[in-house]
Order: sequence, then structure tokens, then C-alpha cells
Amino acid sequence: MYAPTTENFEQTYARSAVFGAVVAFALFMAFAMAKNGWVFEYPLDDVYIHLAMAEQIAARGYGVNAGEFASAASSPLYPVLLMPFAGSEFQRFLPLGWNVAGLIVAAWLLGQLIAKARLGRAGVVLAFVAPFALSMQNTAYSGMENMLHTAASLAIVLGLWRFFEEGRVPVLLGLGVLLAPAFRLEGLALALSAAGVVLISGQPVKGLALGFLAVLPAAVFMCALLALGLDPLPNSVTAKLPATGSPAEGGLANLGNTLRSNVATHGGRLLVGLTIVTSLIAMVVSHRGDKGRALIGLAVATSGLAHLVFASTGWLDRYEIYLIAALVGALCLLLAKVATGVRRVVLSLALIAGVLTYAPNIDTNTAGMRAIRLQHGEMARFAKDFVKAPVAVNDLGYVAWDNSEYVLDLFGLASADALSLRLNNAPDGWADALADDHGVRVAMIYDDWVGTSLGPDWVPLGRLVLLNHGGAFLGGDVVSFYARNAAEAAGLQADLKDWAAGLPDGAGFVFEVGGTG
Repeated sequence: MYAPTTENFEQTYARSAVFGAVVAFALFMAFAMAKNGWVFEYPLDDVYIHLAMAEQIAARGYGVNAGEFASAASSPLYPVLLMPFAGSEFQRFLPLGWNVAGLIVAAWLLGQLIAKARLGRAGVVLAFVAPFALSMQNTAYSGMENMLHTAASLAIVLGLWRFFEEGRVPVLLGLGVLLAPAFRLEGLALALSAAGVVLISGQPVKGLALGFLAVLPAAVFMCALLALGLDPLPNSVTAKLPATGSPAEGGLANLGNTLRSNVATHGGRLLVGLTIVTSLIAMVVSHRGDKGRALIGLAVATSGLAHLVFASTGWLDRYEIYLIAALVGALCLLLAKVATGVRRVVLSLALIAGVLTYAPNIDTNTAGMRAIRLQHGEMARFAKDFVKAPVAVNDLGYVAWDNSEYVLDLFGLASADALSLRLNNAPDGWADALADDHGVRVAMIYDDWVGTSLGPDWVPLGRLVLLNHGGAFLGGDVVSFYARNAAEAAGLQADLKDWAAGLPDGAGFVFEVGGTG
């Protein structure tokens, strides 16, 4: 009797996974857009940082302001991909296009990996469900580089399998090793682990060559930053480092803080569970004599541990997805060496765990479109259509994109001076000199972030208040508006009133007592 094999079903698995990913993404986007009055928007302001960076790269600069170099984005490659049609409305849709492409590639690779578990027709159903279970639709919806990073990571896992299957280093593995760190610097761990697997598997020259490919994007990126007179570590990374510790505590204490912080998130706990399960099954498979599969599992599990200790999880559930997907892919390779019943149970439980981890956050995550439009979109409208002069913010992105005026970033992603002052506990009012140097008229900030950076001469204008943002990923519900001085405040009153009259439902502006309202 004819028995279907993994080879017969591999393309079917891949197509099933792609179909499942596209369906999940379409439904997810429809749900989010329905909340936003059927207006498309990204759920994170960070997307516009990359778009603003792309504008300056296209103009032979690097940063968000013309003539001022700054490393506001941590991805070496992603802003480069957003350069076409810089500053146009069409450019705004490039992140969506790249994420749909990344979603399809990632789902295709994941489907092929699931086929390796030899689950028969039942596996086709699991392949269809897997992209949703691993929250790929949410990762693509974010508009960031994480979906492309996930595709590159799955290419590494499948590429390693083909290395052991064919006895040579496939192009897929080389591409994954090169692109994973190019999209996200965290990709170095998995890329170097893959190079190590090849090196210790009897092909040291090719392993070293892969190691060179892995390090190349980060090395070129850091050298380019140094050539521009910037620090080798991007501001977008440095600005966030104190969140998990302080220099006084020391390196080990900070790593412990990072681990505890990550394990406290739902995605971090899933990452811990999958890392442990993959490690244990890899050891069992190694004991049974299949060193190749075991090495793949241990390489991915080691990368999972490295991420938990050195990187971050969460923030729209996108930081850890590349490893969640890679671990599930590695599990599929390992499960082919255990009993059929165990294969189905373990993979099903892994996917159920993904659903239980990420599905409860669908309502919160899909609220992001509306929140960004009502807060950052309206800040951008005020800056570009009414102020038409330099402004200061502490949450960079929308205000900077397609804005010919200077934008002072008080948080420091786009300003090395502001970052240095903020991190070195400069005295209150430290932003005043920077604002005056750049002719800033208005500041729009979260008071609890950088409120003390403004001196006493700033005049409160009022507060942009978001009503019921649904738990979206914002720095706060309230953005405080300040004029640089009393003369500026008087000149802004008419513009402020006209702008506030055009605020959409869900956002309101509370004028300062004595102001116009």
C-alpha cells in the first residue's frame, strides 16, 4: 500500500503554512483596521524612525535630521530596504510590503521544517496552524524588521539540516547566517552557533567562512558608525540599556536583571520552556546516535539562552519570535527520531503553548493602530502642518518622518548630545541649550520620561490625551505640549486651537488654564 512520505508532502506542508499565515495576517489586520476606522497605520512609532532614517540615507546622510549623523535605528539593513520613494506616501507602505514578503518566506520555511517531523497528513493541519500559534501575523503587523529576521533564522535551521543531509554548505544556510545579524544584531548568536556546528562537524574551513559571514554585517555596521564619528554601538541600543540595570551593579548583576525581566514576560516564559524542551530532546537524540540533529537543537537552544540573558522579550511580542520559530523548527527535526505518537503530542503542545501565550494579547496588540494614529499621528500633524519649525520630542518617529524641519530627540536615539546628558544625570533644564541651538519652538513630551530636561522658561500649552487606548504600546496616555517661552506661546495659540479642532474621536486636547480652549 502506498505510504506518503515527508518528501511527497514537503511542498504541501509549505503551502499549507503559507496559506495559514496569510489568512491569520489578513484577519488580524482587518481586526486592527476595524478598530481604527478602517484607516491603515502601524502599531509602533518605531517604524517611522526607520522610514526617517531611510530618507536621510537616500539623501546621503545618516540619522533623522539633514546634516546631523545619528544612529537612531539598531538594524543595519532594514532602513536601507526602505529607501525607495523616500519621503512619499508610497514609502510609508514599504514596511508593510517587506513584512508580508518576510511572512510568506518564513511560513514556507517553517512548513518545510514541520514536514521533517514526518507527521503524515496530520502535519499539514499543524503546518496551517503553526504561523498563527507562533504569532507571526502579529510580528508582520508590527512593520518592523523582526519578520525578516524570523525568516532568516528559519533559513539557518533548515540550512543546517540540509548541510547534514547533503554533506555541503547550502546557499540557504549562508544567506541565513549573513542576513540574520544584518536585520537584528541579536541574530549573531544563532548565526555564530550555526557556524560552530559546521566547524565541529568536519568542515572547519567552511565553518570559519560562515563565522566570517555572521560577523560581517555587525562589523561593517560598527565601522560605518565609527567613520561617521558615532559610537560603534547604536544610540537606539545604548539609550535602552539602563532599563535592566545600572553600571554600578556590575555586568553579572545586569545580566541577571535582564534574565529576570525577560522571564517575567509571557513570551520570555515560552522561550524558556521551548529552550529546555529542545535541549532535553536534543540530548536524547544525541544519545541515540544522531549527532547532526542534536547539534542543530543544541545550537538553537543555546541561542535561546543567550537571548534571555543578553537581549529583550516583548514590546508587541516581536523581539523573541525569531527564536520561538527557530526552536519549533529545530524541534521538528529532532522529533523525527522519536516515536510517532510522541512527535504529534510534543509539537501539538508546543503550538498550543504558543496560542495560549500570544492569543490572549490579540485585543491589546491590535489596538496599536488606533493609538499611534491618535497620538503620534496627531503630534506629527501639529508639527508639520502648524508649527512648521523645529520641535523637540522624546518618542521619535512619526514627527521626524517626511519633516523638513529639525526634530530634537530628548531621549537620545537621534541625538548623541541629548543621550549623553540624559544618561549622565545632567541637571534639570539640560535640554534648554540644545533647544536654543536648533531653534526649537515647541516640545511634545511624556513628562515622566524627560520632564525635568526642560527649564523654567518653557510655557505649558496643554496636554494631548488619548482616551481608552486599549493597552497599546505607547510611552504614556498623555503628551504634554510646551512652548519655548511666553512669546512663542502667544504666537502658537491660534494654530493650537485650529489643530485641536481637527482632532479625531478618541483624542482630546486639554488646554492649560489661561490658554485658548
